[in-house]
Amino acid sequence: MSVAKSPVNIVTFANAMIFDEQGTELKLGTLWRERTIIFVFLRHFGCVSCRGHALDVWRQRESYEKTGAKIVFIGNGNPHFIEHFKNDLGMEGAPIYTDPSLISFYAAGFKRGFLVALGPHAIVNGIKMLIKGARQGATAGDLWQLGGVIAVKPDGRVAYHYISEVMGDFPPTKDLDEFSTE
Repeated sequence: MSVAKSPVNIVTFANAMIFDEQGTELKLGTLWRERTIIFVFLRHFGCVSCRGHALDVWRQRESYEKTGAKIVFIGNGNPHFIEHFKNDLGMEGAPIYTDPSLISFYAAGFKRGFLVALGPHAIVNGIKMLIKGARQGATAGDLWQLGGVIAVKPDGRVAYHYISEVMGDFPPTKDLDEFSTE
């Protein structure tokens, strides 16, 4: 489990403005006031790997949330992409937001670029997701931006941080299984 000093700029991260599917704006930091939030950052709403990963996490949310934490998904692109993403994947009740400015992605230290998004390892990971049944959607956000996972406690402390190295690189399930909220 990654608990070393995190490269997250927590002040910028907390002040990043995100949007829900209706386009309502809110500060990211308001989400972890009451309890620990496990943020799953998606590359974009149409990404085959992100769709597969989001669906896997959503299906296992009870095990991730058993300690009182809450799963929240953050994508990028226009807010209207969220509804289609939810409906396509059957995730209607999922808390999903978007950060079209990418400020929260930058503050989290997530990678961005052609080779990390579409290099050889990314292509292999995409094929693996297709074999598992995930489907590519239309590009719905920044094609070159990668995501990761961050858990933030109510006091603003980063308890877990995983930076995807290439498209389709997600944290080991055991990392989140071992995660606790104290």
